[in-house]
Amino acid sequence: MQLFYKIKQGILACLVTGMFAGGIGVDTYAAEVVGAQGVEETGADDLMTAVSQNVSCTVGRDGTVTYTAVLDSRLPVPDDGMLYLFALDPYEYVLTSDTDVIKSMAYDPAQTVQCFTFPVNFRQEDTRLYAKFAVGIKSGGVVYMVTEPTYITNPEALAWKTLARQPRSKKSTQGEEFNNLYLDGTYGPVLAEGFRTVQVLNTGDSAALTHPMSRAEAMEADPVKVEQPMFYMFNASDEEGVKALASFMEYYAANSLGGENWILGNEINTRRWNYMAWTDWDTYIREYTQAFRVMYNAIMSTNANARVYVCLDQIWDRNLTPDDEKYYQCMDGKDFLEKFSALIRQSGNINWGVSQHPYTNPMGYAKFWDMSGCEDGAAYAEQVASGQIVTFQNLSVLTDFMQTPSMLDADGNVRHIILSEIGLTNAQGSEVQAAAMCASYAAVKDNPLIDEMMYLLAYSDPGMDSSLDAFAQRVYDEMDGENAQLHMEWAKSYIGISDWSEIIW
Repeated sequence: MQLFYKIKQGILACLVTGMFAGGIGVDTYAAEVVGAQGVEETGADDLMTAVSQNVSCTVGRDGTVTYTAVLDSRLPVPDDGMLYLFALDPYEYVLTSDTDVIKSMAYDPAQTVQCFTFPVNFRQEDTRLYAKFAVGIKSGGVVYMVTEPTYITNPEALAWKTLARQPRSKKSTQGEEFNNLYLDGTYGPVLAEGFRTVQVLNTGDSAALTHPMSRAEAMEADPVKVEQPMFYMFNASDEEGVKALASFMEYYAANSLGGENWILGNEINTRRWNYMAWTDWDTYIREYTQAFRVMYNAIMSTNANARVYVCLDQIWDRNLTPDDEKYYQCMDGKDFLEKFSALIRQSGNINWGVSQHPYTNPMGYAKFWDMSGCEDGAAYAEQVASGQIVTFQNLSVLTDFMQTPSMLDADGNVRHIILSEIGLTNAQGSEVQAAAMCASYAAVKDNPLIDEMMYLLAYSDPGMDSSLDAFAQRVYDEMDGENAQLHMEWAKSYIGISDWSEIIW
């Protein structure tokens, strides 16, 4: 649905039935002003949807923004004969008396394509890089927004420190090529050159960077308790938060000696890792999407070859209901991507990617080809077989979904996919662990839709220890080298199969 808002006598009145109904936009009534001027009210939403689908907002290397909208000929003639271009902050979804009008032009109904140009003010205090833009008209004494608010969709055009992407193998190791960046409100050291992949996490120590609903006072008032928060939701819900996120990410993107992949948050479909005091999932996704867009623009306007990812855990399609205990803690990755993608597309499609964690199910059991030694093993196996959980066994569940039209990137291609964290427990012995590692690598090495798998080799807690002994370490080191075939054949023999397709699909 398309947005219709009006300002009358300086007081906002909104023709909205519900913000983000269904999590993918704003549901609206038909615009009464359109109906009053001879257009059927039943067609008003279709009219504005058509307008929305023909909006472009790009910036040139010289910093000139070009905003273009194809306006339907049925649009009512404005009272004053003018079109206005509004600039909204990421957290704004309605026009107010304070909304900036950055450009105006005479409306010519015979001119189908309407085009505004204006400076982006790159790296200036009044930068428009993080704003979204919409056309409005005055009709019947009311101001209406007639196009969907749209961000600049090619911030990489402004990049001044573009790094050539280095060749990468399918296999990498956390701590060697991957590291976490903790936003605590202080500018830390330059990121080491070896860290090609950086995962950005919010410690909650900075009020500006931390969403108000994630701060201590909100947590104390939270009526629905979840597990102890590990990290906190980024803040793009107010002016201070947007400026802080933009400033920090501009700094780190500029000072990273090798950062190519940027993962924004950890397992974002789980509230524990991106804490907000209880709100509905649609609001949660909206707030993350706002922050993602700000951070994306900051990174890409510095390094045009960077890739920016949203991170998911294994939970894919369980369809939990509010009666389920874990409903308030996590949501399906599939549902998250559908809602996130729709919000991004609604405000200008960009080339985000997916980072997923394909652990075995359960994480504490590596002998996935024989679940007889696992308590409730049949149930865990069924979760994988039915696609409720995504592991390296059934990556086709993820890759098939990412090939659907609504998931394609702005150029119509399948988005970049990385598997940024996987650890294999040694609880069933190092041979099981080593064979499982070979199986996981076999699942990705010839898959053109998976760019990379990143192994976590030094993780240990009561639920899983992924550290390697000498035997498992040798297999890990050599399973993608000159002895790869030898190790892969050993693993298949140990598991008792002749082809990987018997246990991986």
